Amino acid sequence: MKKVTLNALLESINGDPTVNSLIQSSPVCHKVFDPNYKLKFMSNSGVSALKIENIEDFYDQIFPTDVAPKETRDIVNKYMRLASKGETNTIEYHFFVDGVLIWYRTTISPFFDADGKLIYITADSMDITSKKKIEETNRTLLETSPICLKEISKNDEGYTLTFMSSSGQEQLGITNVEELYGQSYPLDSYPNEAKKLLTEALDKVVKTGESAQVECELVDHHGKALWYLSTFTVQRRNENGEIVSITGASQDVTEKVINQIALAKSKEEAERANRAKSQFLSRMSHELRTPLNAILGFGQVMKKEPNLNAEEQESSLDFILDAGYHLLNLVDEVLDLSRIENGKFSINLEHLNANSKVKNLISQIQPIAEEKNIKILNCLSQKEDLFIKADKKAFKQIILNLLNNAVKYNHEAGSITVNGGKSGDDKIWISVSDTGPGIAKENIEKLFEPFNRLGQEFGKTKGTGIGLSISKMLVELLSGSISVECEPGNGCSFTITLPAGNRELENINTSTPNLENSKIDIQSKNQKILYIEDNNDNLVLVQRILKSNPKIEFLSAMKPREGIELAKTKRPDLILMDIQLPEMDGRAVFKELQKLKETRDIPVIALTAEAMKDSIKAGLDFGFKDYITKPLDIEVFLEKVNKVLN
Repeated sequence: MKKVTLNALLESINGDPTVNSLIQSSPVCHKVFDPNYKLKFMSNSGVSALKIENIEDFYDQIFPTDVAPKETRDIVNKYMRLASKGETNTIEYHFFVDGVLIWYRTTISPFFDADGKLIYITADSMDITSKKKIEETNRTLLETSPICLKEISKNDEGYTLTFMSSSGQEQLGITNVEELYGQSYPLDSYPNEAKKLLTEALDKVVKTGESAQVECELVDHHGKALWYLSTFTVQRRNENGEIVSITGASQDVTEKVINQIALAKSKEEAERANRAKSQFLSRMSHELRTPLNAILGFGQVMKKEPNLNAEEQESSLDFILDAGYHLLNLVDEVLDLSRIENGKFSINLEHLNANSKVKNLISQIQPIAEEKNIKILNCLSQKEDLFIKADKKAFKQIILNLLNNAVKYNHEAGSITVNGGKSGDDKIWISVSDTGPGIAKENIEKLFEPFNRLGQEFGKTKGTGIGLSISKMLVELLSGSISVECEPGNGCSFTITLPAGNRELENINTSTPNLENSKIDIQSKNQKILYIEDNNDNLVLVQRILKSNPKIEFLSAMKPREGIELAKTKRPDLILMDIQLPEMDGRAVFKELQKLKETRDIPVIALTAEAMKDSIKAGLDFGFKDYITKPLDIEVFLEKVNKVLN
């Protein structure tokens, strides 16, 4: 509109059909006010929207009238006054017509003459009710959506937050989000890594105009980690096409990320377990094949050359027996390792005198040390008694392992020093030091890996590489710790620390009989022994062991049913029973024998390779008279058989 006088403007609107038609047909409500804010003209769209029957009744009156809501009157009057001072403003307000809510967006503009005198004010209003309903619906969706929605403004300084939905506020524990509006984004409370990733994503949107996605870790007000997957897109550009507003949608993916991390960890652990299994099998293969080579090799020599002299035969048998015992020791240590790892190693804590226990264990090692001319200095014997709280068997195994290693990996004519003392009021330390070649610093951590002998497997010193692993596990089971200090060329010193015990609570030790040197003969007279065993080698072995006593009649059966029938007809005085049998196991055979009147009173000894402690206890609880494990210790075997027969 041209800046003309008010009267000329009104005449143009009302008198010119073309101008009047344009204004009256426009969806925009055009209004004209005099300098005193009195209504002079309103177009048809406004008259219809407000349902005014006769608009002339409102001319020359302040508008909105007193009928309009006070809130609407106040906002219009405020900006009319600002217009009279030269300001042009666009405002939004609402009112009700016949109970229906209507929203208007109105631009109020002043017009002055050449002398700067206000001549009229125009107010052009557009009905935005539909738009407001859509915005309200969107806002409701924003407030109820679990996705955190944000509006971020782009300016010369960077990015600022202008909106965040309630879900984001709740998830992050933000209590007054208005305080954050206008502040830089990413927020100062975000972790540095998240700030970096979010800023890079926003920069990408501004630079390319394309969406950007980023996953990062945030922290709520409790310090709990939350993972969000955020997608940023262009929301609005200015007249120059520059991006001025960005929409951000962030979804809480914490559970998914935690599951992914757990899955990756499980995968890593599985791969590590597979590698460990491969290494274990490789090392086990080496350790098993070494003694088996001696057993099978010397066995073949003796078979191939039956005319060996007595000295050669004895030497070959010594090699075979030595390798066999080494193999047995390896199996026992692997079983110990397995029991400890699976939590099946039973611990019985007692109050023990460490001085006397260590002294006895040193006496067991002394003969081996003397073979290499190694001196053992027991400094514990020169100190006051030290009492520990530990399992007797576990403590014995730990100390024997350390002493054995100190002898095996020591120099000829070297020395071993055993020391100990109190560590505070509740700990006792015991150390075993040697004068061996020592170990490089970078290899110390590998000392406690099962089967890792750090190259010694290629040397002359025999061993399994399991002892230190078992010792470490046992010490930790006893709520203690083990450490080592090594210096290449100057030996190693292993130190264990265990809970202190109580002198007054020390248990009285009972000694067990030593059967190694006992000579046992079966004193029975004309008695029968039936051996039910599916392995012919084992049958032959037991037959030859019993062959030395002509008063024993040896019976055998390789099938369970044959054994039961033989027991019924021959009525043996003792039955030796293998557990792992074809068709039915030894326990089932034992049950069958118990049902028959001919055999129910015959004592049965289990003779089996099931050597686990739990298996032995279960066998005795099952009803076997005794339980003998393979490989056989002949003297122990004869002692147990003799005991049952007599």
